[in-house]
Amino acid sequence: MKKTRIAIATICLLCTVGATVLTSEASTTFAGAIVGIDQSQRTITFQTRDGHTWTLPVADSNILKQEQIAKGDWVRIEVDLSERVTKITKIREGQLFEPTRSLDEVRP
Repeated sequence: MKKTRIAIATICLLCTVGATVLTSEASTTFAGAIVGIDQSQRTITFQTRDGHTWTLPVADSNILKQEQIAKGDWVRIEVDLSERVTKITKIREGQLFEPTRSLDEVRP
């Protein structure tokens, strides 16, 4: 009986750890243009090619400095499950038009 409880507890623990790892690595990528940057609030305003605009918090303020982005730059952003920008990559406008998803499609 004791071995069964230990086995069940171990399985539950492994499932919990596995779910946490999968959730923490999840992100969605979007492409579009920077409409505005608020350094003090650590947010960017982003517009997709189909005209949807969002203001999203940046997970780490260094992200804004690393890529040296500015209003009007074409970028690809990665957004985590908490709707925070985790990565920004400058792109040329010609690279922009590959399939992207809207935040509305990702939100539950």
